[in-house]
Amino acid sequence: MKTQDKNISIKKAVSEDASKIVVIHKNCVLKTNAKFYPKNVIKEWIKPITVKNTKHQFKNSQWFVIKIKSKIVGFCQICFKEKSLDQINISPKCQNKKYGKLLYDFIEKLFLKNNINKIYLNSTLSAVDFYKKLGFKKIRKIKFKLDKTSVEMVKMKKDLVRINKLRND
Repeated sequence: MKTQDKNISIKKAVSEDASKIVVIHKNCVLKTNAKFYPKNVIKEWIKPITVKNTKHQFKNSQWFVIKIKSKIVGFCQICFKEKSLDQINISPKCQNKKYGKLLYDFIEKLFLKNNINKIYLNSTLSAVDFYKKLGFKKIRKIKFKLDKTSVEMVKMKKDLVRINKLRND
């Protein structure tokens, strides 16, 4: 997908993107999420973020990258079967510049194109306000289990049918 800015593109992630995705993901956990979680949680959280695990997850879900010129600055992971947005991560250096919103708008269009009328996600504490601005509603707090500890998150949902109908009125 091309955006209005011809230097920005969103493309399906390929195997060769995995190492850049891992760097961005780890940086997001270490720099953005670390402000909201204890050090022991952060330390355990980044352990499974590897190229091997990322490539393995390519088989069970769809991944997309957002690029400025040819440089990957963020990515997302979605699963149509689960109606889930598993993650959006934008490099900490590029956060708060609308790249996350661009990526989300792309995702929402994909869900609608696939006749999916709801999106569920588990938001990190650092991203709750971002998702609220996009129209997501809190369902409940959850604990995402790691090996020895867990990550406190917020389960959220967005109804796309109502919004889609409003756009067509």
